[in-house]
Order: sequence, then C-alpha cells, then structure tokens
Amino acid sequence: MKALIVNVNLAIDKTVLVPVFRPGRVHRFTGAITQPGGKGVNVARALKELGCGPVVAGFVGGHNGRWIEEQLPLENFPALLVRHSAGESRICFSAVDPAGRSTDFNEEGPAVPSAAQALLLRKLAKSAGAFQVAAVCGRLSVGLKTGFYARLTRALKKAGCFTAFDTTGAPLMEGIRAGADLVKINKSEFEEISGRTFSRSSVRLFFKKHCPLGLKALIVTSGSRPTLAVSQFGLWEARPVPLRRLASPVGAGDSFMAGFLYGFMKGLFFENNLKLAAGCAASDCLTLGAGRISRGQAEAFAGRIKVTEL
Repeated sequence: MKALIVNVNLAIDKTVLVPVFRPGRVHRFTGAITQPGGKGVNVARALKELGCGPVVAGFVGGHNGRWIEEQLPLENFPALLVRHSAGESRICFSAVDPAGRSTDFNEEGPAVPSAAQALLLRKLAKSAGAFQVAAVCGRLSVGLKTGFYARLTRALKKAGCFTAFDTTGAPLMEGIRAGADLVKINKSEFEEISGRTFSRSSVRLFFKKHCPLGLKALIVTSGSRPTLAVSQFGLWEARPVPLRRLASPVGAGDSFMAGFLYGFMKGLFFENNLKLAAGCAASDCLTLGAGRISRGQAEAFAGRIKVTEL
C-alpha cells in the first residue's frame, strides 16, 4: 500500500513539556521533541506505524528546509520536495503542560515563488499514478496562486488517486469543487466553511450540496465529543474513548485521518474505518509529538469505539 501525502507548508515542529506555563515568564526545560512537521507529516508518521509506506511532498526553503530534507529519510519517509530560495521553512513550537494543554506558536512560512509552485504540480502529476490514495493536508503556503489546489486535485484524480482533504478555507473549497473524494475537518473548520452551526442537519446539508461534485464522504471531528461522518449511504456518529490521562491532543486529528485512510486501503467497511481512525486519535492523545501512535494501542481503542448509524 502506498499513500502520497501533500503537505505544502512543511515545518520543523518542536514540542516541549513545561511544568507550568505562565505568560511573561522564562521557562526552562530539559529535552524537546524536534521533528519534521506539518499536518501531512503527522499523517504520514501515523500511517507508517500502521504499516503503510507514505511519500511526503511539499516545499522547503533555507537552512530549515535543508534540515527537513535530511530528516525525512531518517524517519523512512521518501520525499518529493521542491526547494526554493524565498526564505526559511517555518518553525512551529508547542509548549505542553502536565494536564495536556498545549500553547502553540506557529510561523506562517515564506511566500512560495510561482516557478516552485508549477514545478511541484508537474512532479505530482507525473508521479501520482503510483499511489492508491493521496491526502492533501495542512495550512496553505503563503503566495500560492488561486487555483493551485484545484489543479492539484484534478491531477491526482486524473491519476486515479482517492483524494482526501484536511485543509481549511479557500484551498478546501477548491479541492471540493475539483472533485475531492473525502473531506476530514474539525468542528470549527466546518462551521467556518459552511457558515452553519455544527449539527447533524448542517453536516447532511453540506454533504448533499457538494456530493454532485464528487464528494463521497465528509467527516467532522469534535475533540472529545462525537464525530459525525456522512456518505451517500448514511450518517454515522462515532463516540471517542474516554481517556483517563492526556499527554497532548496536538496531532490527534491527523492520526484520525491516517487511521481512516489506512482502513480504506485495507478495504474495511466505513464504520470500521471510523473506529480505527478514532482509535488512532486516542493513541495520539497519549503521546507528546504529533502523529506518534502505537498500532497495538490504536487497534485496542478501536475495539472500544461505538459507531451508531443515525
């Protein structure tokens, strides 16, 4: 099984555990988790733990970008990267307290030159036929032209990839209008893009409106509250497993996406995909560092997830 993960705005992620976080104070800590990041890399990291071989695609720049280029192979992630000289790839910093609350400081990253954008689209169009699924994840890079995500989606679909999106705003709508198969977003992202309060009826309505464009499934997560998932076959609710402790919820949604995509590639029924996805999210919540899950733990949690057709 091979999956292509498109994470245009790659980053260096740093996560630290601080005993107490207080604004305006100096915080000292021992050790930090430093790893290539961005939502797509988090998805790839969880997919690898599940047994899939993901390839990561995106832009890199400067010394930070060179570090990302060097580190991805060390995590056994083949990469399809385009380097530019417009500035440094971003750094994202998360300070997590013992209760699992995360305070995040995320750079936007540099504006990507037009030539680099065109080159990545050409590379992806050429290589996409080798993949069963493609996931487009994460925040857009500054400077991306209107229509970038539409052209990307059409290229992936033309190559026969099942194409999933976990983005926001205009990039997400470009993907949907160009024929994305799956959208996985959280409650606030859904409310932003739909203009409606998150509910069963609003999720159904949004899916019904965009189904004719090719959308096959819409999944909306809501933290520790039930996830709603709708397809042409119905609407389901998946209730997360209650957790006695929480290391950090950062990346849980990305691990959810990884679990669902892995289940899809394995041919699991929709309900079982949701269970595995929710199990991966729960496992991620018990670790520091986004996308870090235990396959055995995720599968055990999946067995405890209750999925109900509504």
